[in-house]
Amino acid sequence: MLMFLGIKLEGWLTIAAIVTGPILALLIQRWQDRRREDDKRRRLIFQQLLLTLKVPMAPRHVDAINSVPLEFYSDKGIFEAWRLYSSHLNDKVLLKNNSQRWGEKKSELLIDLAYKIGNSLGYDHLDKATLKDNIYVPQGYEDQETQFQALRTTLLQVLKGERPIPVTMLGPVQIEEPLKPAEELLTPAQQALLAPPTADTTE
Repeated sequence: MLMFLGIKLEGWLTIAAIVTGPILALLIQRWQDRRREDDKRRRLIFQQLLLTLKVPMAPRHVDAINSVPLEFYSDKGIFEAWRLYSSHLNDKVLLKNNSQRWGEKKSELLIDLAYKIGNSLGYDHLDKATLKDNIYVPQGYEDQETQFQALRTTLLQVLKGERPIPVTMLGPVQIEEPLKPAEELLTPAQQALLAPPTADTTE
């Protein structure tokens, strides 16, 4: 019978189990807690994607898309789908030349990304057709986004001087004195620039 310091092998194994048991239990508990937290974050990302599939300008959608490479980096299929989607979003050439095709491809890549994330989380019943056609978004949300885009575009055009601001005069307008001709409103330096060139009389 093997003995060390007067203690048999079975005794040393018992002591080792008593010492290492709680440590191993703590490590296993922490590992399980971390897995639960990871799963919770991933499911939250998927939920945000589902809620904003048709409103991609929503801040939650942007946050979810930017969180994908952080939470799903170990899944090559999801990471590749995210890379293709994010690369397409930055394809300014296609957006400028064919915005309709850009939008169609954007929707296809987003649905593919959401499908792969859902599949990895066990939502096998959510196929691509379901994600594309059966996600409910109130018409008001879509109208809001369309109006926001139109307002943003118009405002930028006005600020760049590419679009005038229409003004409508209502009611009588009283002017105390006649308006000065446009040339009188210019500074002397501006008037000199606009003045016609004088003929050179010197020979």
